Amino acid sequence: MKTICSTLILLLASVAAYAADCHALEESVESQVSMLDTAEDDLGSFRSLGDEALEAVKQCPDSARLWYLAARSAEVLEVPMSGKAFAEFGGLKKIVDDAVSHVPKSAAIATIAARLDGGVEAARKAVALDSEYLPARRALAVALARTGAIDEALRLCQAKTPVSSDHLTKARVLLAANRAPEAANEAGKALIARRDPAEPAPAVEIQREGNEVLGFALLKEGRDSAAERAFRTAAAAGSAAARSQINRSK
Repeated sequence: MKTICSTLILLLASVAAYAADCHALEESVESQVSMLDTAEDDLGSFRSLGDEALEAVKQCPDSARLWYLAARSAEVLEVPMSGKAFAEFGGLKKIVDDAVSHVPKSAAIATIAARLDGGVEAARKAVALDSEYLPARRALAVALARTGAIDEALRLCQAKTPVSSDHLTKARVLLAANRAPEAANEAGKALIARRDPAEPAPAVEIQREGNEVLGFALLKEGRDSAAERAFRTAAAAGSAAARSQINRSK
C-alpha cells in the first residue's frame, strides 16, 4: 500500500510540474502577442512567435493556445512567404492538421482549418465548437456567401463593436451579393478600424485583404481609377488576385 501511495504521489507531482512548465511556456509565448501591434517588423515578429510556439508544443502537445499561435503564425506568413511558411515544420497545412489532431475541440484552431478548407461544413464545425467565437462566425459567413446564401451570411456579420475583420467579412459578403457600393464602404472601414484582439494580424494582411476587396467593389461600380489604386496597394502587399487584375487591365 505504501508503495502504491508513493507512486501516486510521485505521479501527481510529475503532473503538477508538467502543468507548471507548460503554463510558463504559454506565458512566455503569449508575451510576444502583446507586442505584435507595435512591432516595426510585424511579419518578423510573427515568425518569431511561430518558431517559439512550435518549439513549445513539443513539450506541451495538449496546449490549445500554443497550437493556435503556431497555426495562426503559419497562416499569416503563408502569402508573404509564397506558400513556404515554416517549411521546415511541414508548412501551413501540416501545422494546422497537427493542431486539429492534438486539440480537436478548439474553436480557434478549427477556424483556421475552416479558412484553409474554404467550405461551409468545415466552418460550421468551428462555429459548433463555440458559437460566440467571432472569427468562426466570420469564416462561416464568407463560406456561405460563396454558395449564394447571402441572408444567412449577413446575419453572421452583425457585431456590436465591429473590428477590422468584421468590416472585411461584411464587405466580402456584400461583394458576393453584387452590392458593390456597400461593399466598398465596408472595405474602406476595414482599412482604418482597430484590429481584432481575438485574432492577431499584421498590418500588411489588413492592407492586402482590405484593398483587394475594395478594388473589386470599386471596379463593379465602374470607378476604374480608384479600383486600380486599391489593386496596386493590395498587390504590393502580396495579393495575387489584385496583381492578376492589374495585368488583365493593361
